[in-house]
Amino acid sequence: MTDDSFKNYLRSQQVSLQWLPVLRALAAELSANASQEGLRQLFFKVGERFARDVEARFEGVETLPELESELNEFWAQLNWGWVNFTEVSGQIDIEHQAAPLEDAFGEEAIGWSIGLLEGFYQTVFGVLGAGNAMKVRALDEECVDMLVRMRFGLHTD
Repeated sequence: MTDDSFKNYLRSQQVSLQWLPVLRALAAELSANASQEGLRQLFFKVGERFARDVEARFEGVETLPELESELNEFWAQLNWGWVNFTEVSGQIDIEHQAAPLEDAFGEEAIGWSIGLLEGFYQTVFGVLGAGNAMKVRALDEECVDMLVRMRFGLHTD
């Protein structure tokens, strides 16, 4: 199986055909009526709410490998891909593979739809005791081809 065949297969499994045209139309209307930054903030809030609804799953986690394992079990149940964490210089690099955002909302919406994962991971780390100075930020230039790269660490902005 080629890489393209594998990616096409994954994409065909992620977003229900029942909802795909509705989600694409929603994304087009949102994009036409709000700024990219406003939409990213909105989707950040959606991600926060999404994580709060399931935060009890993560409350007892004590290590980064445990969190990665628990999250991967959760994402697998939803058909939302998987995550890999890497500690780098006091920060945590987050690679969320096979996120269905681009497939659900379209390639042009990835710049704001990644706010959903930023909000989700921000809330999960907050549940585990992270302070307000620690933030999850997507590395926008590295969010391509079903991969969303983010970094969790101290941010002064």
